[in-house]
Amino acid sequence: MMYSVRITIIILLVNAALVLAKKSSPAEKLVAKEVKNSGSLPCKSTKVKYLRKLREFGSREKLMTCLLKILNDKNSKNTALLWTMLGEIFNKRNEKSKANICFKESSSLMGRLSTFVSEWHFIGPFTIGKSEVDGDPLEDWGGVKNVSMYRWDDQVIHLSELAPNGEIKWHAIKASSATAPVQVLPPVDWNELVMSLQSMGIAEWQGWVLGDVIVNEEATVLFQALGVTHMYIDDVMLPGDVYRRDQFWYPIQLTQGVHTVQIKLRAKGPVAFNMNLKMASERQPIKILKPTFQPDIVNGKLFSRYISIPISNYDYKKWVKVTGVRCTKQDSLTASLYDAYGNSAIAPGQTKNIIIKIGLGNKEDIDTNCSDLEFVAIFSFDFGRDEKIALKLRCRRRKESFLFTFVDHDGSLQHAAVIEPLSGCTSVCPVLLTLHGTTVPPQNQADSYKRMENGKWVFGVEHLWVLAPTRHGAHNWEGPGELTAVTALSRLAELTNQASWVENKASDRHIVIAGHSMGGHGAWQLGTHYPDNTLALISAAGWIRKEDYGDSNLFFRHDVSTSHVDPIVKSLMESCVAENDADKHVSNLHGIPVMIRTGAKDQTVHPYFSRRMYRLLRQQRSNVTYAEIPGKEHWWWDTYRTNDGGVTNDPVIRNFAITHVPAGQITAETCGSSGGRCDEGGAANKYKDPLQFDRNLFGDGVFTLTLYNPASSKGVRGVRVLQQLVPFRKTVVRLQLSRDSAILRTSNAARISLEEPAVSPVRWAQRPFEIDDTSLSLKEVEIEAPVHICRTDDNKWQICKMENYRNGPERGPWNYGPARRVVEAPYLIVAGTRGDVSDTKRLRQYAVYIANLFHVTSEGVAPVVMDTDLDDVTSAKFNLIVIGSSALNSWTKRFATTTPLQPRRGGITLGNCNFQEARTGALWLAPHGSTRLALILTGNSLEGLEDIIHLATPTIPPMTRSPFSNLVPDYVITGPRFVGLVSNKHIYIESVARRKTTPKFNPKHRSWEGQAGGMAYPGEGWERRASKSSFSANNYLAPTPMRKVNIIEFRQITATVHRDPQITTTVHRDPPANNYYRTPRPAL
Repeated sequence: MMYSVRITIIILLVNAALVLAKKSSPAEKLVAKEVKNSGSLPCKSTKVKYLRKLREFGSREKLMTCLLKILNDKNSKNTALLWTMLGEIFNKRNEKSKANICFKESSSLMGRLSTFVSEWHFIGPFTIGKSEVDGDPLEDWGGVKNVSMYRWDDQVIHLSELAPNGEIKWHAIKASSATAPVQVLPPVDWNELVMSLQSMGIAEWQGWVLGDVIVNEEATVLFQALGVTHMYIDDVMLPGDVYRRDQFWYPIQLTQGVHTVQIKLRAKGPVAFNMNLKMASERQPIKILKPTFQPDIVNGKLFSRYISIPISNYDYKKWVKVTGVRCTKQDSLTASLYDAYGNSAIAPGQTKNIIIKIGLGNKEDIDTNCSDLEFVAIFSFDFGRDEKIALKLRCRRRKESFLFTFVDHDGSLQHAAVIEPLSGCTSVCPVLLTLHGTTVPPQNQADSYKRMENGKWVFGVEHLWVLAPTRHGAHNWEGPGELTAVTALSRLAELTNQASWVENKASDRHIVIAGHSMGGHGAWQLGTHYPDNTLALISAAGWIRKEDYGDSNLFFRHDVSTSHVDPIVKSLMESCVAENDADKHVSNLHGIPVMIRTGAKDQTVHPYFSRRMYRLLRQQRSNVTYAEIPGKEHWWWDTYRTNDGGVTNDPVIRNFAITHVPAGQITAETCGSSGGRCDEGGAANKYKDPLQFDRNLFGDGVFTLTLYNPASSKGVRGVRVLQQLVPFRKTVVRLQLSRDSAILRTSNAARISLEEPAVSPVRWAQRPFEIDDTSLSLKEVEIEAPVHICRTDDNKWQICKMENYRNGPERGPWNYGPARRVVEAPYLIVAGTRGDVSDTKRLRQYAVYIANLFHVTSEGVAPVVMDTDLDDVTSAKFNLIVIGSSALNSWTKRFATTTPLQPRRGGITLGNCNFQEARTGALWLAPHGSTRLALILTGNSLEGLEDIIHLATPTIPPMTRSPFSNLVPDYVITGPRFVGLVSNKHIYIESVARRKTTPKFNPKHRSWEGQAGGMAYPGEGWERRASKSSFSANNYLAPTPMRKVNIIEFRQITATVHRDPQITTTVHRDPPANNYYRTPRPAL
């Protein structure tokens, strides 16, 4: 009995000691002392929502009173959040020791860092267009930064046409764990909207989600957002990844306190995303990631030698430089850095692909038994430690498809699949360039060229290399995708020529273009832009233009900006993508054998698109074959019998491709010699042998070259337009070829070139020709091809030299726009250092953000360099993306005098207008050297510059394009709140008043006060110095994603010139004393 009493007394004493110890903790002592010193100030509420509102609005004293009251209450539940908030207040008071006590207490409850965001706040949905560039309705209420201050208030409303009664409120979303996706279900009846408005595009919406992260110890934190394009951590932009790859993390240095994560949502219907975070390791500042693709070994031999290794720099402050690479586990294997442009540095926070080149030393074979090659690549860094990664290369047999890698047009490493010809060629073999559909891997595309014969699979096509290139992202085989396909073709020809063990060399000048679905559009794209190298074209289930394909990219249908943007702006933006419209360029296919195939029941890409192209081709009397396969949908393997090649490779398609191989390449064999039937419907002998006629005489020798951008069009019958009178307007050259002469009629052409096409040479040097009533001959001209012919001041044509053209300030294919063309060659991103430390840091963050976007969207390699580290010799090898005003970046000033848009002290000048408003941003192209481009991103302030940076974040869910790759024109000016209008020779400005104060929500009237509205005079924020302007229509402007934009096109129509009864050319004057936007033109 006495023993049990003693035990009870001991337990009570221990508990009492624990209670006393708890009361005497530093945190409790601090709170008790602060309560005593602060007196008895009232606290309106101790609810967390109320406390969060006090914090958002900066009511520091009220917040501290309430926090002390809660934390001093023994019965209240102390949370880590409350201690961290109290620590923030002490930090702002510069009472560091008190703050550290609070953060330490919070850390004891939850650790140094939040493991995940447990509660998100969502505002939306708002309508949005399918195009990449659109407005954000929250800007009318001060932007998300201002609006989010009210997310704890249940009475606050916002307006959206997607919601019942047109009103929406903030909604809280609970997250169950760090790994579970956050589900966002907007309270909208999508079915009712889609059915009533007869548009699937209406289901596209935008919104914001915000969550808070607690940091109790200053550190570098790694963030990852999956399923979204980008996010903010406080004011710092970081890229997301809509493809949900979990290996990319991005660092940011965070101080102690509560930090807000802001994520812009853009989705169709319900959406789920993941936001992950973790502490960065101080011991491992870099992380070597697994490559997304690698080259194959072919029968124990190296066909291509490049591997791209992603390396992340997790240090938020220090640069990392890769100094070398070596291999282990394979004595015969060598490795070196492929650093053709002298930049292996990785900026703080950047993930960059480092390209290495492997070799065999003096050996020719790795393993004649064709086994996989395993080795370890060890990278050396300038911080003194090595890091390694294990790699494995497959070995493939020569009768199988295999992957090869190549350095692409932009300096990145890309890959393609290839199959050797089934039958040999007497000389080089043409290439069947086959383009895959959305998400189809290149090897799968190549392997679709198979059929079953005698119970065995046969891969490939007789007399043709099968080449299936690829590039990550939603390029649609336009822009970067188109150039990747063309580069793959060129690299295949180089590699086969270099490999002595490859008997059948590939030709990059004789191609059969084919594609399915997105690749079917790609076939139209490449065929209309490279017709002189095209032997034949096969488009299966291809659409014509993205803007007309279902709801994929509706052009200004449901966009927020349709209520604000002048129609002329739409036309300027549309001109940026007109070069990708297949039907507008259909005339370029005349003389090329075309086959169009589609499933009669295809509901993915309806036969409508194929039927339209069929009609257009038939109308111009082209050689076209069309078939809707009964009972087939979007894809099929069996056209006439089981495993006969299906949608890409059935007997009819094979015979069509083989029949159009050039002279000397076809033997007596046919596709039927191996047992397969080429003719299931009498089609075997349907196609004429192309060797029996000269393409120059097809259709009586009449051809029409149509183009909108000389940079992307390679010409027809050797005729290429190099300069236009009015840029990005329709240009036409009509040719009438006879056996010994030619007649050319031009519209909107200022300079053309003549050279021999690969297919059916024209022999321009041997025939006289007439161009717009000017007779010319090249028989006695000692000029190497291509020969340039220019329009003179008296509206005649003459042979001209190329030196002044390429080395002067005039525009041509090397420096035409729009903005996306800056990354059609190797490029650098140049950040400025001329400001203070904070300015320099922010410009570097912008540069790294854009570089990471290029990497995550298209596997691009975007070296970042500071302006002081870039010399003239290095810059001459690159296109440049220059970030910062001339006051912040020394390279910006170099381009200030080369274009009409110029940064000046106190504002940005465009012609006779000076934009002085602080939040004004500008983007423009400028010539860089003789054949290079620079894209300048600047602003009157860093806020204005950030608006321009947003133009680099395009997306079309569930995929995303690479930065600047679609609707961004030659130059853009973003302003706070105003829109410009153009009327003939005079400029009239309609201006929406700029906000004078930050809008605030009035709960009594359930409305926002102080929001923008009404009309204002043009003098607000900018100065107009003339009522007329003589600027040319070369000036292109577009809206910003974040606000309405100042849009001004300077145009003065001076004359109308008629070249053809059906064609009218409007000529516009050029800006005085500025030649970059000039092209030669007649005196009028």
